[in-house]
Amino acid sequence: MSNKDKIKKEQEAALQDALKIIKKCKQEKAKSIDLGYNGNLIILPDEVRQLTWLTCLKLSCADIKQLPDWIGELSNLRILDLTSNTKMKKLPLSLLKLKKLKKLYLNNTGISKLPAFLGKMHSLEYLDISIWNLKEVPQCILDLPRLKRIETWGYNFKHLPNLISRQHELNLNEFFRRINHCKKHRLKKLNLSFLYLGNLPDELSELSWLEILDLSCNDLIKLPNWIDKLSNLRVLILDSNELKTLPNSIGNLKKLKKIDLGFNRLQTLPKSFGNLTSLEDFCLIEEYNHPALEKLRGQGSWFEYLPDSFGNLSSLKHFYIADTRVTCLPKTFGNLKSLRSLTISESITPNFSFPESMENLSNLKQIDISSFGKVPDFIGKMKNLTLLDISHNKFYTLPDFIGELSKLKYLNLHSTWISELPDWIAKLKNLIDLDISSNDIKKDPREIIKQLPKLKEFDDEYNLFK
Repeated sequence: MSNKDKIKKEQEAALQDALKIIKKCKQEKAKSIDLGYNGNLIILPDEVRQLTWLTCLKLSCADIKQLPDWIGELSNLRILDLTSNTKMKKLPLSLLKLKKLKKLYLNNTGISKLPAFLGKMHSLEYLDISIWNLKEVPQCILDLPRLKRIETWGYNFKHLPNLISRQHELNLNEFFRRINHCKKHRLKKLNLSFLYLGNLPDELSELSWLEILDLSCNDLIKLPNWIDKLSNLRVLILDSNELKTLPNSIGNLKKLKKIDLGFNRLQTLPKSFGNLTSLEDFCLIEEYNHPALEKLRGQGSWFEYLPDSFGNLSSLKHFYIADTRVTCLPKTFGNLKSLRSLTISESITPNFSFPESMENLSNLKQIDISSFGKVPDFIGKMKNLTLLDISHNKFYTLPDFIGELSKLKYLNLHSTWISELPDWIAKLKNLIDLDISSNDIKKDPREIIKQLPKLKEFDDEYNLFK
């Protein structure tokens, strides 16, 4: 079968799958239909034309080049999702007939210039135009009377100052709308993510009863000193900002249990961070691969070290850092007796070292480390480990002490460059899941594997013995 015939067959199969979904929608008179995530669907089937009662049409991640003119006959549509139809270059004028349309998703399409007729769609409230090559947004669209949100997912549109200005105005309006709603209903959870505020208005400090606050993707350079006025916070999400420092007042959040500091410009933490004695979850990731951080790409990691006071976090259970410049953990790290899981992923420093005090962390149950050249010795002391993920490391050989970790249930040795499976694997009688895939193992290990009575999952793909 030629490649052309294969593509045609896949497209026909995609169309048949879509027709089955349409038939079911018609039978059930469903108001929402999802024909998306079908990369071989190149046209919107005519059968959709009959579904005039639809309020939501999802076509994301298909391969549709253009919408049919009859799309305007779906007069009850309130949501139209065209996300990731990358070959779609323009929109039909018949969209004007969708008088009830409130949400239009055009992100990751091939549309580089928004048509001016969208400025006549007065019911639009939400518009997602996160399009990397967007060149033009007519002012009439930005002036739509009911527009509440323009989503750009952090793409840099400096060449469109009218868009930036209007988006900031709408986002500020949305900020105060959510603040007022939170006040009115005394909500304990508040999501202020993706508002690209730059700084936090003082009105937020009045919500002292808040327990969960999401400030991710807001271009924040710093947190205000009054952050400790939110004294009941238990969860604080700060990822995908531009924070360079944290205020000392952060240490006054005595009830804080979880903090996410990923994708920022922090180099370290203030000494007062060690005062967060209720903290259970710590997460910090520094890889700039998110579209919201496009302007930071190529600048590498910032975070370099943890303060000694980090060892005062007596309640910490989960520690997760990735893609940082951290070369070692503080000597006090071994004081974290409550720690249950440790993840150090993709360390970008070649000689990462652990303090001797790591041997004190006898309650550790899960360890996940990658980008190391040697299995750290302290792991041999972790007799309560149930999960050990040492994948994506250049070890070549494995130390015998892993065979003494009798409580292990999950062992991931994927891409560790080992050339044989050690005999001591047979001693791990509690193993449920073992992954030895993508190594250079030449000798068939299945005789060893037969000695593991509880093993349910075994992955040995891409080895030479196969």
